[in-house]
Amino acid sequence: MKKKLDKRGDNLNKIIGIISGKGGVGKTTFAANLAIALSNYGKRVVVVDCNITTPHLAYYLGAKNYSITLNNVFRNEVDVRFAPLCSDDIMFIPASEDLNDLRRVDINELRKYMKKLGKDGSYDYIILDSAPGLGREAVSVLEACEEIIFITTPAIPNLADVTRVAEVASRMGHSKFHIVLNMVRDKPFELKIQGAKGFFKAPILGTVPFDEDVMDSTSQGIPIFWYKPNSCVCDHYMEIAANLIGVGYKKPSVFRRIFRKFNKLIGR
Repeated sequence: MKKKLDKRGDNLNKIIGIISGKGGVGKTTFAANLAIALSNYGKRVVVVDCNITTPHLAYYLGAKNYSITLNNVFRNEVDVRFAPLCSDDIMFIPASEDLNDLRRVDINELRKYMKKLGKDGSYDYIILDSAPGLGREAVSVLEACEEIIFITTPAIPNLADVTRVAEVASRMGHSKFHIVLNMVRDKPFELKIQGAKGFFKAPILGTVPFDEDVMDSTSQGIPIFWYKPNSCVCDHYMEIAANLIGVGYKKPSVFRRIFRKFNKLIGR
């Protein structure tokens, strides 16, 4: 059976760019936890830190003392197929935190390497954690990915930043966009889901509520799924993953919701 081809003529891989208009909206935290949620559905996932100037993915996954990075791949020191590392069953490719490793690295070749990584079908999803905005690193992710998940908070300025990035992505030939509203507080100044749909004219994949537990887990370098697996935030990630892969999502029972609220009250 022939593989489907995208309009640019390449084999259509499930390479998803996690994109934001600006920093500080929880993009890397989202990428790490989405990978865990997808793996909970039995999907084979690898996350790639494409923010080579200010990488954070390895920290969010609690990974330390890693010896292989995306920088090695760009310098042809390691075959990209052998670059993924493992942190608690989550496969990832970190970027080096050593400024000296930025030498002889051409981020414009990202598309070539990601196509090679996905060519043999080892992964169901390759998640690219992009740098924010429209710099060279971010544009390289737009060129490499086949689908885009825009991460934004419900604040109007952040939403406007995403629309600018989406416009550039459209000019590059992208048409499959998803939106995730992150750190939602349900404040009067926040745009609601229906408003966001009209703002973007794109489907809302889901929302992630603001939760102090997420802030705590992020500061400690532990994904919320590992830090507090019974958190309501995990349910939101599971629903987002279900929407992404097109399967039904079973909401938690009333008993579980009550149990969760009780644990939060007593500080568990």
